[in-house]
Amino acid sequence: MGPFDSALFVSVVGLSAPVLWAALGELISERGGVINIGLEGMVLGGAFAAYYVTWLTGSVWVGALASIAAGVAFAAIMGVLAIDRQADQIIVGLGILILGGGASALAFEQIFTGTGRTIVDHMSELEIPLLSDVPVIGEALFKQVPLVYLAYLAVPFVWWLLWRTRWGLAVRAAGESPEALEADGISVRAVRWTALLCAGVGGGLAGATLVVGSLGTFTENMSAGRGFIALAAVVFGRWRPVGVLGACLVFGGADALQLRLQAVGSIPWQVWTLVALIGVAAVAVPLVRGRQMTPAMALVPGVVAVAGFVLAVTEPTIDPPSQIWLMFPYVLALLVLAGFVGRARMPSALGLPYRRASEVA
Repeated sequence: MGPFDSALFVSVVGLSAPVLWAALGELISERGGVINIGLEGMVLGGAFAAYYVTWLTGSVWVGALASIAAGVAFAAIMGVLAIDRQADQIIVGLGILILGGGASALAFEQIFTGTGRTIVDHMSELEIPLLSDVPVIGEALFKQVPLVYLAYLAVPFVWWLLWRTRWGLAVRAAGESPEALEADGISVRAVRWTALLCAGVGGGLAGATLVVGSLGTFTENMSAGRGFIALAAVVFGRWRPVGVLGACLVFGGADALQLRLQAVGSIPWQVWTLVALIGVAAVAVPLVRGRQMTPAMALVPGVVAVAGFVLAVTEPTIDPPSQIWLMFPYVLALLVLAGFVGRARMPSALGLPYRRASEVA
């Protein structure tokens, strides 16, 4: 199977979990009408809080709770500015991004400079008997740390929360028609606040998953853009939990694959076959859904499919530098945003401050 073995699937599931936590929180926030591009700062703040508190207490679960508190604190700052003071959400989000990255780096430097590279406790894998022995997928799905399991269990929970509860209905109304929500006697401000705090919880837990769920250490900018990838996953997933899960698995797969390909040297034929199949899917999926495709629209994916199959058969020796592979997940995120933002239907009031009729008058 080349690079596509069971170890790759284990990496895909584990690497997708931090992005999934952040994306689920952002999904709730955006459904409520608040776009939070400061998510990356919340992830970094949560990562440092988990690291520092785990170092102090020796408890990974207390560290995880501290990451939630840090994420909620950053979300509260954004809530005061973007919801209460009705400042531009994009500008406030940039401020949270800078604040989270700068504060976590400064705190780490002040506290841990001179102490050497401190490794804190991190969670042990929780193996589910019998199921973990299933070939290929057993270790990937049933031999992970608790925070990874919880991330995937959060997907049906978020679906139930948004589509089967009165609160979820209010959140979706706040993002679609806040005037109607206010007319029904429900405070748009309160609903958006709770939705934004959920983004803080998700961002904090994403940081905790990186630290106490995996590495056991903290480094500056260790989130490596996962907050931004989570934003792209929400768009790619069309603002629905199951779609967001699929998007996170795609991005996690890209991350895991680039790590694997850095070690194998020349690009194996399996990768070229995957590229060809992606090209075929780009043409086939719209046709199956009954959408019309002009020859010009099919040209690029068609060329990609043909080129992929040719390269898979000839298998030329191509060994690109590691920096090319490092770019792969981020290039994928850009392509997703370029291809889906215009076609995906976002919540109508997303990013728009809400003012009551009395305030406008």
